[in-house]
Amino acid sequence: MDFSAVWPEIILSGVGMLLLLLDVAVPAVRQRPLGYICLAGMVVAGVVAARLPAAGHVVLGGMVILDGFSRFFALVFLAAAVLVTLFSLDFVAARGRDLGEFLALICFATTGAMVMAVSWDIVSLFVGLELLSMSSYILAAFLRDEPRSHEAGLKYLINGALASAILAFGLSLVYGLTGQTGIPEVAAGLRLALGGPLAGVVWLAVGFVLVGFAFKIAAAPFHLWAPDAYEGAPTPVTGYLMVVAETAGFVGLMRVVSGGMGPLSATWGVWLAGLAILTMTVGNATALWQSNLKRMLAYSSVAQVGYILAGLAVATRIGIGSTLFYLLTYLFTTLGVFAVVVILSVRGQGDLISDYAGLGRRAPVLAALLTLFLASYVGVPVTAGFMGKLGLIGAAVHGGMAWLAVGIAVNSAISIGYYWSVARTMWLDPAPEGGGQLVESPATLASLWLSAAGVVALGVLPQVFFSLSNWASAGVVR
Repeated sequence: MDFSAVWPEIILSGVGMLLLLLDVAVPAVRQRPLGYICLAGMVVAGVVAARLPAAGHVVLGGMVILDGFSRFFALVFLAAAVLVTLFSLDFVAARGRDLGEFLALICFATTGAMVMAVSWDIVSLFVGLELLSMSSYILAAFLRDEPRSHEAGLKYLINGALASAILAFGLSLVYGLTGQTGIPEVAAGLRLALGGPLAGVVWLAVGFVLVGFAFKIAAAPFHLWAPDAYEGAPTPVTGYLMVVAETAGFVGLMRVVSGGMGPLSATWGVWLAGLAILTMTVGNATALWQSNLKRMLAYSSVAQVGYILAGLAVATRIGIGSTLFYLLTYLFTTLGVFAVVVILSVRGQGDLISDYAGLGRRAPVLAALLTLFLASYVGVPVTAGFMGKLGLIGAAVHGGMAWLAVGIAVNSAISIGYYWSVARTMWLDPAPEGGGQLVESPATLASLWLSAAGVVALGVLPQVFFSLSNWASAGVVR
């Protein structure tokens, strides 16, 4: 019972409980130092996670595995939590809400995501998923005096509960077929069951598991809840859900489907490829008609889910490695965009595309950085998005799915339409009268510049990060 394996999760959940206690003791107007306590705890957890072994040690009765995959995503989730915390400080203060409560929920949600990454058993993975989900529902409804936030939380809760029920039913079928909950034992049991009289039940279980995760990651046609939930949630929470919650869903997919259901990859890979094409096409086509930026970004995230699913569908070491690399690009690009949106949101703007009119003259550096992030979404060369999509296209071609590579390229071209509309509004439309200068706090600027550095580094030095992602992919491709 080596609990050192989960020290990062223990530290982060401990920081969350400390923040809850301090939230009661410290008045809301004096809670900004709690943000720095939270950041310090996340950094400590990250240092501990980076120092853990990554040789595939299975501990805690087979529930937890220490491998490159778990270390990679522990650091990814903590990096995302740090960036969200930095640009949340001013937003929460401007809304007059309790910062300690907000940051505690971020800590608990991130802990749940990290538990999913280290899980080597479907029970522990489901527990981590529910910790993440429960915290996310509350975060979506955090602005208790705003009806839109109530609506977002309710829709997220209802659809999340449905997804959890479908997933739990699929996992119960898996247990019934194999009598095991450990992921490697599940893989061996399904291989045996596939050759017996219950082969049909095997495919039923796979279908329920895929649908459950498809709801969680907002893949089409199970995405209809996402635009309303993401639009109504507090702006920093929207960025957090689009990055951490969706990435955690992919972690679950990779652990359970690629790891536990690897013997069935020839069939579920084709299912995922079809789902990827549908998801990226629906997301991009619908985003073209949006005038609300947060809603447009929600549909954009649906399209990004399609691209990521394409890497999983290939089901090879190259495909999974390209998926991990693209998840990194998605993290820095999305949180960079939301850092800009938060700067405008503090002044009561930022939700509509028209709010960005003349931003190139009011705040040229801010507009230039937002343009960089939009270019990364499209896949313009020398940005992270270009290398990420190139990796996914190469993996699809190498895996014998050239048609999937064509789908990624065509959908990337379609996406230019709505990303360009934001860039055109910033640089070509006149600034509104009385717009004034935007005030950018040091914490939000730090998040913004760190995100920009990540986008540039991934685009300029892709070999380093591709090597890292390929090393981490060994945890789910065996």
